Amino acid sequence: MCGITGFIDYQQSISEQNLLNASIALRHRGGNGYGHIYETHERFNVGLANERLATIDPTNNGIQPFTSACGNYTITFNGTIYNYLELRATLIKYGITFSTLSDTEVLIECYKKWGHQLFEKIDGAFAFAILDRKQKQLFLARDTMGVKPLYFYKDKNFFAFASELKGVLCYPIVKKTNTNALEKYLRNGYFYGNETIFEGIWNFKKQHYFIIDLNSGNFLENRFENTTSRYEISDNEAEITEKIHELLTESVLKRNIADVNIGVMLSGGYDSATVAAILQKNQAKKLRTFTLGFKDKTLNEAPAANAIAKYLNTNHSEFYIDNADATDILEKMPDIFDEPMGDSGAIPLAYLVSQIAKEDISVLLGAEGGDELFAGYTNYEKAIWLYKKAKQLPNFLKKIAIGLSKNRKSKLQEILFSDNLTAVYESLASFYAAEDISRLLNKEVKIPLIVNSNDSIKSLLNFDQENYLPNDLLLKSDRITMHYGIDNRDALLKTDLVNLLKMVDDKWFIKDGKLKYLLKNITHQYIPKKLMDRPKKGFSIPIVEWMSTIYKPYLEQYLSPEQLDKHRFFDIVEVFKTKNRFYISPNGSDARKLWLLLQFQMWYNKH
Repeated sequence: MCGITGFIDYQQSISEQNLLNASIALRHRGGNGYGHIYETHERFNVGLANERLATIDPTNNGIQPFTSACGNYTITFNGTIYNYLELRATLIKYGITFSTLSDTEVLIECYKKWGHQLFEKIDGAFAFAILDRKQKQLFLARDTMGVKPLYFYKDKNFFAFASELKGVLCYPIVKKTNTNALEKYLRNGYFYGNETIFEGIWNFKKQHYFIIDLNSGNFLENRFENTTSRYEISDNEAEITEKIHELLTESVLKRNIADVNIGVMLSGGYDSATVAAILQKNQAKKLRTFTLGFKDKTLNEAPAANAIAKYLNTNHSEFYIDNADATDILEKMPDIFDEPMGDSGAIPLAYLVSQIAKEDISVLLGAEGGDELFAGYTNYEKAIWLYKKAKQLPNFLKKIAIGLSKNRKSKLQEILFSDNLTAVYESLASFYAAEDISRLLNKEVKIPLIVNSNDSIKSLLNFDQENYLPNDLLLKSDRITMHYGIDNRDALLKTDLVNLLKMVDDKWFIKDGKLKYLLKNITHQYIPKKLMDRPKKGFSIPIVEWMSTIYKPYLEQYLSPEQLDKHRFFDIVEVFKTKNRFYISPNGSDARKLWLLLQFQMWYNKH
């Protein structure tokens, strides 16, 4: 709901204008006011800035950075504290008075009252920095699931942070491509852990906080626990379903709190349908729902979404993307993301959000996390099957199978010789085999080391919750919605719900051959099975068709020898092999590889 940035400068060379430039670079994230503080001290200068998108208490009382009544604490905050009303009531009982109706003031009072123990109290999506003048420290934190972004740069004389890379890049730092991160991008289409495409700029770890001593620059980094409630759970299906349903309802309704208009992205799948159904049942007015359609019937979920919307009686709109829209969004990608975006689903999502932004909607409820929480991907089943089969095969038969395979031998070798289930899944989901990346980058690249002795479906869910969900899906949703000035809230990601599902036995996630078994049981309490029961399509572009037609001129432009020669990261012969193979025989594997290369080239030209 905001863009935040700030710094600590021990050389005292960073100007107030540097801070303002970083704030202006994030202005698309706001639109309802902005502010900053800039302080000079004997040993350091410090600054905080905020570009506000007001969804709770939209009056000027909520303008940030916000300073406590005592003057000791100033906060710049991006996100929403969903239980702020309950926390406000609790704090009032302690004798604390409030001058605003905002969750920002509640958050700063929670920090004053409980310090870094506040995470045990709050249910929210957040990234924030608090200048604590009393303790002479800067305190920063990012939420449990990694919903809200935060990036930082640090050396011995300077620390800077911002909601997006473009904010950090406004400070006087050296820009250099991180080739180690590039390997991982080519592998999986996103950046792992806390790495970014820029050397020296890091992705703030989710569920972590920083404490930086203002005088010395020393810092402490810690992981926090964020369990606002604890539950005991039985192995009874009805009881499990009831408890999940209760927390799911609470999660959705809490994220529906705002003083502005709210809409829901409705895809036609179980996740978004469940969110819409719970909301519509619990409010009198018609819910605003939106969906995107494709002319390609194999990808088009608009008819299914329309049928669900009619059944729920929502106020529904659908939009169709055409070739001109698709190329226009492609050209915007480097501006939206500041880094290569390996998920081609960003194209339809950006178009849909651009249209919703015209409808006077300031908050969108999404349903990211449903597949990663409830086991919705067919690759989970495939990985389990492949791992079991691979364990049964002796090595000589594995080698024969690899030798007989006509395509993707290196990928098959990775899968057959993986020593745990998660490694099989990671390889199965990857774009490039490690051997192929080695040839492309002209350097030795090893398969990512995945240490996981728990060969269960929950190990796969945890892997995606730690990697794919925050570093691809949530990042994609944040950048796109905030580019168009809309606050995205992920309605399924209540921490208590996530923690509860970690306690549920494996057998309930995929049962009787049904993926997402538990969630489907809940959804069918609202929507008939006949409206929902169809093959999963996902939210992606017709990538083979578009890369062969409307995006082909971009492949020719950005993957030309002249463009590739600008940096020489890629072996030109390997790029041309992939491109020519795709032109001769278009296929999804090569199309996705070319998408990764195209996105990197477009990013490199821009940044």
